[in-house]
Amino acid sequence: MKRPRVIVNAAPVGAPAAREVQAHGATHALTPLGDAVNGALYWEQPRVFRREWRLVSDRGEHMLIHGHGITRRKLVAETAQATWMLTRSWGGSVTLADPEGRELASVPHGWFGRCRLELPSGPALQWRRRWLNDRVLEDFEGQELMRLRRLFAFFRFQAQVSLADAVRRREDLPLLLAVTFFAWLSEPRGHAH
Repeated sequence: MKRPRVIVNAAPVGAPAAREVQAHGATHALTPLGDAVNGALYWEQPRVFRREWRLVSDRGEHMLIHGHGITRRKLVAETAQATWMLTRSWGGSVTLADPEGRELASVPHGWFGRCRLELPSGPALQWRRRWLNDRVLEDFEGQELMRLRRLFAFFRFQAQVSLADAVRRREDLPLLLAVTFFAWLSEPRGHAH
């Protein structure tokens, strides 16, 4: 007699618990980044025209950015530990704040593909456009901390994230991932005439 095959997806013993978040009628189990920062990270938009993006790796879903409405001016970023509000002004400046409204990071509108990422806890970082439309986060010395490369997808915004060793150890890495991706989403898009 053949035994039925059962697959159980369970977290390893001692692994941090996932936080479940409801968005657009679906439940998302968000897990902490942990060792996933050593592998490949991807931002994906699961459905066309839906205001929802997930940061995923081979270890699961780590962050969810979602919102409602026709514009992407106000979104919510959710991780396993925190919830943040993302807003974009009419002038193009991006801010990330906690639910009480305290600003944790901001990216003022810049020119020629260059912006500053201002953190209240330390020196400003540089958010720049590179060749082949890559976006790069650099420290004040010009060392690359993070690279965001757009992936081809019809009518969706998806990207691959590459992290340098220096940023993997930062406590504010989830915050940096959320604000840089939202700044990339908020950039004006060129179109053919």
